[in-house]
Amino acid sequence: MKTLTVIFFLALIVKIAFAQDTAYVSQDKATALFFPRLVKVLGSQNSKYVVTDKGNGVLTIKAVTSNSKFGTLRVQDQSTKKVYSIPVAYSYGRAGRRIDYGTTLVRAVVNNEPENTEEIIAQQLASGKRANVATHEKTGGIKAWINKVSLAGNRIYLRLDLRNHSNLPYGIDFVRFYIRDRKTVDRMATHEQEIVPLYSTLRNRTAVTKDHEVAKVFAFKRFSLSDDEALFIEVYERSGNRHLYLQIRQDDLNDIKVLPVPTRAALTLAAN
Repeated sequence: MKTLTVIFFLALIVKIAFAQDTAYVSQDKATALFFPRLVKVLGSQNSKYVVTDKGNGVLTIKAVTSNSKFGTLRVQDQSTKKVYSIPVAYSYGRAGRRIDYGTTLVRAVVNNEPENTEEIIAQQLASGKRANVATHEKTGGIKAWINKVSLAGNRIYLRLDLRNHSNLPYGIDFVRFYIRDRKTVDRMATHEQEIVPLYSTLRNRTAVTKDHEVAKVFAFKRFSLSDDEALFIEVYERSGNRHLYLQIRQDDLNDIKVLPVPTRAALTLAAN
């Protein structure tokens, strides 16, 4: 009996250790799933949602129907062969977020050295004061700026600054990016193209306290905009309604600052 009890608790611990966050999806918002390495989806495609492999360990998932029971998405790490079993459920309000899987606490705490080109450039852009502000917005004592829009190789980078002048802490729930026409006609369907960051310095549970400021950098695959389009950036407050809505236009990209891409020698030196 004692042996069975021990086995039961060990099985429970293993089950908890491999439990994954639920991926909430909707029909008009793409939810992004980030993994530390290249992955592949196991099994046949579920007819209730569409999964797209963006490369570099990034998957996006979008609902086809509004059914609340979507089952489980199984994803395998191609290097370690670890399998992630991710519950998928429909939720309009919680869809469109970024979810990180497989991030280890040891690596986040111990290894602070940049590992790739995006990380090196992001550290460069995150340092120093704001520069070349493209747009800004404020609400409820919170102010946001999009600045330091830059191009390096085939990546576009931008920096999001947030400052809190209120007594209430501002917890960042998630940041959404999409391209859409700037002018929309009532009762006319609008097409939104979700843009998923290939790299981001934004971490889970980021909060801005009173009289403090944070700077977060996002990297995207290179894109351009027509004169009628804009890149919309939505910053959502966790457990609150002080959401921020910003946009940048092609005019902000015409004179984009071009940064040199770090060479392989520089990358090797930075990692040592």
